[in-house]
Amino acid sequence: MTNSPVQATVRKISQWSPIWIVPVAAVLIGSWMLYHTFQNQGPTVTLLASNAEGIISGKTQIKSRSVDVGKVVSVELSQDLKQVVIRARMNPGTANLLNDESQLWVVKPTIGRGGVSGLNTLLSGAYIELQPGKGDSGKFFFELLETPPIAPPDAPGVRIFLSSSDAAALAVGDPILYRGYDVGTVERSEFDMQKRNMRYQLFIRAPYDALVTENVRFWKSSGMALDMSAEGVRIEMASMATLLGGGVTFDVLDGWPAGNKAANNTDFQLFENRKSIQDGLYNEYLEYLLFFDESIRGLTAGAPVEYRGVRIGTVASVPYFFNMKNPLQVAFNKGIPVLIRIETGRLYDNLTLPQLQAELDQAVSLGLRAVLKTGNLLTGGLYIDLNQQGGAETKATAAPATIAASSVAASPVAENPASATQTGTVATTAEQPTTTPTVVATPLLPEPLPEFAGYKILPTSRSGLGHIEQKVLQALDKINNLPVEQVLADSSATLNATKDLMQQSQQLVQSLDALVKADATQQLPAEVNKSLADLRKTLAGLSPGSPVYERINSNLQAMDKVLRDLQPVVQTLNQQSNALIISADPAADPEPEQGNER
Repeated sequence: MTNSPVQATVRKISQWSPIWIVPVAAVLIGSWMLYHTFQNQGPTVTLLASNAEGIISGKTQIKSRSVDVGKVVSVELSQDLKQVVIRARMNPGTANLLNDESQLWVVKPTIGRGGVSGLNTLLSGAYIELQPGKGDSGKFFFELLETPPIAPPDAPGVRIFLSSSDAAALAVGDPILYRGYDVGTVERSEFDMQKRNMRYQLFIRAPYDALVTENVRFWKSSGMALDMSAEGVRIEMASMATLLGGGVTFDVLDGWPAGNKAANNTDFQLFENRKSIQDGLYNEYLEYLLFFDESIRGLTAGAPVEYRGVRIGTVASVPYFFNMKNPLQVAFNKGIPVLIRIETGRLYDNLTLPQLQAELDQAVSLGLRAVLKTGNLLTGGLYIDLNQQGGAETKATAAPATIAASSVAASPVAENPASATQTGTVATTAEQPTTTPTVVATPLLPEPLPEFAGYKILPTSRSGLGHIEQKVLQALDKINNLPVEQVLADSSATLNATKDLMQQSQQLVQSLDALVKADATQQLPAEVNKSLADLRKTLAGLSPGSPVYERINSNLQAMDKVLRDLQPVVQTLNQQSNALIISADPAADPEPEQGNER
């Protein structure tokens, strides 16, 4: 038998296998998950800060109104090693929070004038606060603020700027007051290098922003102000919060119109106090030089210049030696020079400098003199008083008559001195009793005032100390009239009585001390303790269960039985007292009475 070769069957293998479904599905699912992750991932924000205190990569949260909106993913130094670059991943749907007006800052425990804040971060750690604005969205690079903003950019109100030469005038967080009421806060302070002054940004919230008008003035509110000058002593007190933290006050000065509402970012000047604002209003004045040959101790710059109690100017400089040759010789020959200002704003309205000059020249010709006077006896402050020192020089023309005497009364300052006329009263002699001539007195033309060192000189006179001496004498008289001897006598008697009382008190204390130190008193506590112990033993012998207690109890029971047995005998004796001698009949039982029938 021969073996024939077997023909093999060839079958073509398929190129696709169902096993490939698994990796293809895995790739598709992974791609979808990757797309979904990037599609639903929030934007990345880059933050720039001076340091990374409290910021931890992968832990520090970004919050907006206490809601988590993102997380810090990396913290690293910048290329120049001067700043810290913080990158954070925001949550999905938070892109609209990032715009041009958004502000971010680190919240951590802080202690300031406004109090303590951020205490919740002691346990949870610091976080970044995001305050969204209303600007154009799409900004992803921000600089972290050093301090949290006082108010959001879109807060209703007005922001203004103040300029001051004092760097310590205000601080961020100080209150803004209007007549003592808190209406805003100082938001920011910075030093202007070009103008070399401080610039403060203030925020006044609505609806109080309507109080900020073009004519308001701002001044520092120190809480307590003490002014001791020639005008007296003035003390101003504010609230306790302002006393501790300071602040700024604004208002419209008395007599001023409020004006239109101030626009946003308007610039104002910060004054030292309210008085400095009023003094700065008088910017039109005439300057005069005065020479005093007496002591000017107590006269300072800023002291008032008055005319019969009405302030018309201010002392500018004491002493004034500027632009003078040989000032010491000038002081020896002429006196101590003092520069004053006569301010038109303190007089009547629409007064020009030429008119003021003419009126002062006329007043000097009528006897106007400058005198030093004491404004405050407590501080010793002086002020300058302008007043008339004698009558005016006149030339008179009279009718044909014999004039014995005449006196002329002149007005010191008239509204129109060129046209002013003076009328005198004339007394005739006995030779012509019926004739009363009329004299018309015309004041002489004022002579020009002398000048020295570029200023006109006003004449001065020595101050009279009569009124001061009178006040001192009156005060001494009052002191002399005080019953000092009687007060001293009463005080001496009171001291003697007090001395006797102290001696008696000392004797009483000594007696008590001797009583306490006596042997009987020292043994008293031991005897009291012994008596208490005996009493305690006696009470213990009478306690329930003791033999004495049982014996007393049995005796009391026997006595009670005897008393019960004797009770019928006592009742019989009560009914028949001779029952012990004569046998008593037993009493019948009582019967109830029968009621009457009606």
